[in-house]
Amino acid sequence: MTGMLESALSTSARAWIERESGRLVAEWQEACRIPSISSGPALELEMMATWLQQCAAPLFDRFESIPTAAGAPVLLGWLDGTGPQTLMLYSHYDVVPVGDGWTEQPFAAEIRDGALHARGAGDDKADVMARLHALEALRATHARLPFSILWLSEGMEEVGSPGLAETIAVQRERLRADACLWESYYRSIDGRAGALGFGSRGVLNVELSLRLLDADQHSGMAGVYRSAAGELVSALASLTDAGGRVAVQGFYDTVAPFTPEDEALVQSSPPVPAYAGAPAGVDPRWGSDTTELTRRWLYEPTLCVTSIHAGGEREASASVLPAGAQARLDFRLVPDQHPTVVLGQLERHLAQRGFEHIQVDLRTAIPPARCSLQTPLAQAARQAARELFDGAEPICHAIVPGSGPLHLIAGYLGIPTVMPPGTIRPDSGMHGPDENALVDHYLGEVAFTIRLLELMSERGTIA
Repeated sequence: MTGMLESALSTSARAWIERESGRLVAEWQEACRIPSISSGPALELEMMATWLQQCAAPLFDRFESIPTAAGAPVLLGWLDGTGPQTLMLYSHYDVVPVGDGWTEQPFAAEIRDGALHARGAGDDKADVMARLHALEALRATHARLPFSILWLSEGMEEVGSPGLAETIAVQRERLRADACLWESYYRSIDGRAGALGFGSRGVLNVELSLRLLDADQHSGMAGVYRSAAGELVSALASLTDAGGRVAVQGFYDTVAPFTPEDEALVQSSPPVPAYAGAPAGVDPRWGSDTTELTRRWLYEPTLCVTSIHAGGEREASASVLPAGAQARLDFRLVPDQHPTVVLGQLERHLAQRGFEHIQVDLRTAIPPARCSLQTPLAQAARQAARELFDGAEPICHAIVPGSGPLHLIAGYLGIPTVMPPGTIRPDSGMHGPDENALVDHYLGEVAFTIRLLELMSERGTIA
């Protein structure tokens, strides 16, 4: 556990981690070997849920696996404390599809050069297992906590959390808590500093489809017929202006004002992470001022064209005028934008510019969410991060670049939430090929979770 102050953890908890470290890492590996892809076979998600229940259930006073129509159960564990307050621990056991470009077997979960390589090694099975291992350590080395724990792990986060939304709608009263420790954010590449997040972007994912002919034609007919690909590309080009900002009317109208607190967080944040695999670097339209780039990265809503397809499965040299074309758009939204409002703005934009033949199909809609940086949980998380990262002040982001079901917990249930430092780094390959996480950092996440719970016990309140 490099970077951890000797005085940070209780002696008994530190000794427990050192004694059990081999088993903890082996169980993390085992979790990563189950291919629990949320958009994959239901049997594999059920396999993951069953395995996880076998690991988790003995740690709790009560445990339930709640089936959902979405196909993956929501797992709930209650550990009773001596006081009236409850801390929720959220994680998800599903992972994104493997994708291309791997040099490793994505579910072999092999350890090489001190790192575990697997899909889900960081997102989010490190959190799933680190939280359980921390609770196991506390049960072995401490008395009952002065607050209860509600452990919640879902299996559909990567596809919009339909199972969690369904469960919360039915189980709302049983899922009450005073604060929530969300899935983790990240630590710096060198592992010497941790980052905390206090909100997440919303997401609107849509598919645009255009069909102008019954079938593809020879490209020599382009003087008579329109290319669906060309027209769709024109529509896509109309969505942003010359400066790279979204050109959809009304898109920015409801964006929450940028506050002095936001500006202070930008000024104290490291620059946008560099990505060595992109020689062209940052979009030149956005300039080179690192502070402005950080502000855009953390607070600006975005539009990304994630895929374009047209003309069928033919060689690139085929002379075809495509009858149909499709594209996927990914909007990342910030408070106080709402995905259904943005969807309507997009549809009006296309219709007003002569692209009324383009069909817009909603795929995912998740509202943004933001929590206070000043709650007791937030303060304890900052202190734990300082203690466990050799006194380094944690990086704090009011809104993280990614999205998730935070609105269900922080918004619908009204539970203040913190994303703590975890195992992943900016170069961990999360959602990409060769995802990996360092073993030493995993054990550090277990230690951080223990220390955070110890601090909250010492302070006597979590909200």
